[in-house]
Amino acid sequence: MENGLFAIVMVLALVVLLLIFAVLALARQIGILHTRLSPAGALMTTAGPKPGEVAPVLTLADIKGVPVKIGGPRKLAQLIMFVSPSCPICKDLVPIAVNMARTEGLSLMFASDGGEISRHEDYMRRMKIDNLPYVVSLELGVKYEVGKLPYAVLIDDAGVLRSKGLVNSREHLESLVYSMQSGYESIQDYLVKEELLGEKA
Repeated sequence: MENGLFAIVMVLALVVLLLIFAVLALARQIGILHTRLSPAGALMTTAGPKPGEVAPVLTLADIKGVPVKIGGPRKLAQLIMFVSPSCPICKDLVPIAVNMARTEGLSLMFASDGGEISRHEDYMRRMKIDNLPYVVSLELGVKYEVGKLPYAVLIDDAGVLRSKGLVNSREHLESLVYSMQSGYESIQDYLVKEELLGEKA
Protein backbone atom coordinates (compact mmCIF):
# COMPACT_ATOMS: atom_id res chain seq x y z
CA MET A 1 0.00 0.00 0.00
CA GLU A 2 2.74 2.43 1.01
CA ASN A 3 4.75 1.46 -2.07
CA GLY A 4 1.72 2.28 -4.24
CA LEU A 5 1.30 5.75 -2.67
CA PHE A 6 5.00 6.44 -3.03
CA ALA A 7 4.86 5.50 -6.71
CA ILE A 8 1.86 7.82 -7.31
CA VAL A 9 3.61 10.73 -5.52
CA MET A 10 6.74 10.17 -7.61
CA VAL A 11 4.72 10.12 -10.84
CA LEU A 12 2.92 13.34 -9.86
CA ALA A 13 6.22 15.01 -8.96
CA LEU A 14 7.62 13.98 -12.36
CA VAL A 15 4.54 15.41 -14.13
CA VAL A 16 4.91 18.72 -12.23
CA LEU A 17 8.59 18.93 -13.20
CA LEU A 18 7.73 18.26 -16.84
CA LEU A 19 5.08 20.99 -16.74
CA ILE A 20 7.59 23.46 -15.24
CA PHE A 21 10.08 22.71 -18.01
CA ALA A 22 7.33 23.05 -20.65
CA VAL A 23 6.28 26.48 -19.28
CA LEU A 24 9.90 27.68 -19.24
CA ALA A 25 10.42 26.47 -22.81
CA LEU A 26 7.24 28.25 -23.96
CA ALA A 27 8.28 31.47 -22.16
CA ARG A 28 11.64 31.33 -23.93
CA GLN A 29 9.99 30.83 -27.31
CA ILE A 30 7.63 33.75 -26.68
CA GLY A 31 10.64 35.92 -25.81
CA ILE A 32 12.41 34.92 -29.02
CA LEU A 33 9.27 35.60 -31.07
CA HIS A 34 8.85 38.99 -29.41
CA THR A 35 12.39 40.06 -30.33
CA ARG A 36 11.92 38.93 -33.93
CA LEU A 37 8.71 40.86 -34.46
CA SER A 38 9.27 44.29 -35.94
CA PRO A 39 7.72 47.26 -34.14
CA ALA A 40 4.56 48.44 -35.85
CA GLY A 41 4.04 52.14 -36.23
CA ALA A 42 1.11 54.07 -37.62
CA LEU A 43 -0.16 52.55 -40.86
CA MET A 44 1.05 54.96 -43.54
CA THR A 45 -1.07 55.64 -46.59
CA THR A 46 0.32 56.70 -49.96
CA ALA A 47 -2.58 59.06 -50.71
CA GLY A 48 -2.40 62.77 -50.01
CA PRO A 49 0.65 64.88 -49.11
CA LYS A 50 3.84 62.90 -48.50
CA PRO A 51 6.06 63.13 -45.40
CA GLY A 52 8.87 65.58 -46.07
CA GLU A 53 6.63 67.84 -48.18
CA VAL A 54 5.36 71.22 -47.00
CA ALA A 55 1.92 70.65 -45.50
CA PRO A 56 -1.05 72.43 -47.08
CA VAL A 57 -1.76 75.70 -45.26
CA LEU A 58 -5.40 76.22 -44.36
CA THR A 59 -7.30 78.53 -42.05
CA LEU A 60 -10.60 77.01 -40.95
CA ALA A 61 -13.14 77.99 -38.33
CA ASP A 62 -13.40 75.56 -35.45
CA ILE A 63 -16.70 74.41 -33.97
CA LYS A 64 -16.86 77.62 -31.86
CA GLY A 65 -16.21 79.86 -34.88
CA VAL A 66 -12.61 80.65 -33.92
CA PRO A 67 -10.15 80.65 -36.89
CA VAL A 68 -7.59 77.85 -36.67
CA LYS A 69 -4.45 77.85 -38.81
CA ILE A 70 -3.35 74.44 -40.04
CA GLY A 71 0.16 74.06 -41.42
CA GLY A 72 2.75 76.79 -41.91
CA PRO A 73 5.53 77.84 -39.51
CA ARG A 74 4.51 77.89 -35.83
CA LYS A 75 6.00 77.70 -32.33
CA LEU A 76 5.07 74.05 -31.74
CA ALA A 77 4.68 71.02 -33.96
CA GLN A 78 1.01 70.41 -34.72
CA LEU A 79 -0.78 67.09 -34.21
CA ILE A 80 -4.12 66.76 -36.01
CA MET A 81 -6.33 63.89 -34.87
CA PHE A 82 -9.17 62.94 -37.20
CA VAL A 83 -11.95 61.45 -35.07
CA SER A 84 -15.68 60.81 -35.07
CA PRO A 85 -18.27 60.57 -32.27
CA SER A 86 -19.27 57.15 -33.63
CA CYS A 87 -15.71 55.74 -33.69
CA PRO A 88 -15.10 53.38 -30.70
CA ILE A 89 -11.30 53.37 -31.08
CA CYS A 90 -11.25 57.17 -31.16
CA LYS A 91 -12.87 57.18 -27.72
CA ASP A 92 -9.85 55.34 -26.29
CA LEU A 93 -7.24 57.35 -28.23
CA VAL A 94 -8.48 60.88 -27.53
CA PRO A 95 -7.23 61.00 -23.90
CA ILE A 96 -3.95 59.36 -24.97
CA ALA A 97 -3.47 62.05 -27.66
CA VAL A 98 -4.22 64.82 -25.13
CA ASN A 99 -1.69 63.41 -22.67
CA MET A 100 0.95 62.83 -25.37
CA ALA A 101 0.56 66.36 -26.75
CA ARG A 102 1.09 67.74 -23.25
CA THR A 103 4.19 65.66 -22.50
CA GLU A 104 5.75 66.04 -25.97
CA GLY A 105 5.01 69.77 -26.29
CA LEU A 106 2.70 69.50 -29.30
CA SER A 107 -0.13 71.73 -30.44
CA LEU A 108 -3.15 69.40 -30.63
CA MET A 109 -6.34 69.82 -32.60
CA PHE A 110 -9.17 67.48 -33.51
CA ALA A 111 -10.96 67.23 -36.82
CA SER A 112 -14.03 65.50 -38.19
CA ASP A 113 -15.66 65.49 -41.60
CA GLY A 114 -19.23 66.40 -40.83
CA GLY A 115 -22.51 65.56 -39.16
CA GLU A 116 -24.67 67.47 -36.72
CA ILE A 117 -22.72 70.13 -34.82
CA SER A 118 -24.62 69.37 -31.60
CA ARG A 119 -23.35 65.78 -31.77
CA HIS A 120 -19.75 67.00 -32.00
CA GLU A 121 -20.30 69.49 -29.16
CA ASP A 122 -21.67 66.71 -26.97
CA TYR A 123 -18.69 64.52 -27.93
CA MET A 124 -16.25 67.30 -26.98
CA ARG A 125 -17.87 67.67 -23.56
CA ARG A 126 -17.91 63.92 -22.91
CA MET A 127 -14.26 63.53 -23.95
CA LYS A 128 -13.26 66.71 -22.03
CA ILE A 129 -11.63 68.31 -25.07
CA ASP A 130 -13.85 71.39 -25.35
CA ASN A 131 -10.81 73.56 -24.52
CA LEU A 132 -9.00 72.38 -27.70
CA PRO A 133 -9.61 73.33 -31.34
CA TYR A 134 -12.13 70.99 -32.99
CA VAL A 135 -12.71 71.54 -36.71
CA VAL A 136 -15.62 70.01 -38.59
CA SER A 137 -14.47 70.20 -42.20
CA LEU A 138 -14.81 67.94 -45.18
CA GLU A 139 -12.12 70.01 -46.94
CA LEU A 140 -9.44 69.13 -44.36
CA GLY A 141 -10.15 65.40 -44.63
CA VAL A 142 -10.01 65.62 -48.43
CA LYS A 143 -6.68 67.50 -48.35
CA TYR A 144 -5.06 64.66 -46.40
CA GLU A 145 -7.18 61.98 -48.10
CA VAL A 146 -8.32 60.49 -44.81
CA GLY A 147 -10.11 57.23 -45.56
CA LYS A 148 -10.42 55.58 -42.14
CA LEU A 149 -10.46 56.68 -38.52
CA PRO A 150 -8.75 57.35 -36.22
CA TYR A 151 -6.15 59.06 -38.39
CA ALA A 152 -3.37 61.42 -37.31
CA VAL A 153 -1.12 63.94 -39.05
CA LEU A 154 1.99 65.50 -37.51
CA ILE A 155 3.34 68.77 -38.93
CA ASP A 156 6.59 70.18 -37.56
CA ASP A 157 7.19 73.78 -36.46
CA ALA A 158 8.49 74.69 -39.94
CA GLY A 159 5.21 73.56 -41.55
CA VAL A 160 6.61 70.34 -43.02
CA LEU A 161 4.51 67.19 -42.88
CA ARG A 162 6.62 64.76 -40.82
CA SER A 163 4.36 61.75 -40.40
CA LYS A 164 0.80 60.58 -40.84
CA GLY A 165 -1.24 57.43 -40.72
CA LEU A 166 -4.02 55.31 -39.35
CA VAL A 167 -3.55 55.07 -35.57
CA ASN A 168 -5.18 52.37 -33.43
CA SER A 169 -3.05 52.47 -30.28
CA ARG A 170 -0.74 54.54 -28.09
CA GLU A 171 2.24 52.96 -29.88
CA HIS A 172 0.93 54.13 -33.26
CA LEU A 173 0.57 57.69 -31.97
CA GLU A 174 4.01 57.64 -30.39
CA SER A 175 5.51 56.34 -33.64
CA LEU A 176 4.47 59.61 -35.34
CA VAL A 177 6.53 61.61 -32.83
CA TYR A 178 9.47 59.20 -33.07
CA SER A 179 9.39 59.58 -36.85
CA MET A 180 9.62 63.35 -36.55
CA GLN A 181 12.44 63.16 -33.99
CA SER A 182 14.45 60.56 -35.92
CA GLY A 183 14.02 62.04 -39.39
CA TYR A 184 12.54 58.81 -40.77
CA GLU A 185 9.13 58.87 -42.42
CA SER A 186 7.92 55.89 -40.38
CA ILE A 187 9.16 52.92 -38.39
CA GLN A 188 8.80 50.83 -41.54
CA ASP A 189 11.01 53.33 -43.41
CA TYR A 190 13.58 53.10 -40.60
CA LEU A 191 13.62 49.28 -40.72
CA VAL A 192 14.03 49.20 -44.53
CA LYS A 193 16.91 51.72 -44.47
CA GLU A 194 18.65 49.96 -41.58
CA GLU A 195 18.39 46.65 -43.44
CA LEU A 196 19.89 48.23 -46.56
CA LEU A 197 22.75 49.68 -44.49
CA GLY A 198 23.35 46.26 -42.94
CA GLU A 199 23.56 44.64 -46.38
CA LYS A 200 26.10 47.24 -47.58
CA ALA A 201 28.32 46.75 -44.50
